[in-house]
Amino acid sequence: MRPTFPCQSPRMRALSWLWIALGVVAVQEFVAAPAKADMLGNGPVLLTGYSPDQDARGRARDLALLSVGWRWHFAGPDFLDNFLAKAKTDFSWSVEPLVGGIFGDSNAFEASVVPYARFAPLGWTNVVPYFEGGIGVIFTTLHNYGLGSEIQFSDNAGIGVTFGSDDGLRWSIGYRFRHISNAGLWGHQNQGLNAHFLVIEVE
Repeated sequence: MRPTFPCQSPRMRALSWLWIALGVVAVQEFVAAPAKADMLGNGPVLLTGYSPDQDARGRARDLALLSVGWRWHFAGPDFLDNFLAKAKTDFSWSVEPLVGGIFGDSNAFEASVVPYARFAPLGWTNVVPYFEGGIGVIFTTLHNYGLGSEIQFSDNAGIGVTFGSDDGLRWSIGYRFRHISNAGLWGHQNQGLNAHFLVIEVE
């Protein structure tokens, strides 16, 4: 009898492959070879956001979001760096755990862990634009918004600019769009929730 798997949605498969790929890279970086000296700076991150989405009854709501956390940056694997260098692009990845609150028409707590892939142009110094995206998981106590569960997927995409030099303090400011939903995997509702964030990070 052929085995069946409970998680067959495209989003769940993409998330699984992302975690597998990051796991392979982590093993290569930290087990198969000594730790690299060119690991990027790690530091605190602050997000302040807003969501104008409707609740489960279709009523327009205003939610303010505030989260703090830490981001661990890692340089990309050599084979990918060499490939993207032909397109004058630098690749790095990171892991970002956050805790925060939701305020306004509803109050709630949330905590998330999201791995990110970041792309930036090579050859830029002191002021460097970037694009990043990541899919992770989030726990939220936000109710009455048709989320269907306290455990959600967190899909993120953002742009920003990093300031400073490699041998000194670096910080960045950017915009991030976030969508959370359960991909229809559990719960009888899956309305989802969108939010827009201002992101400030220090490395």
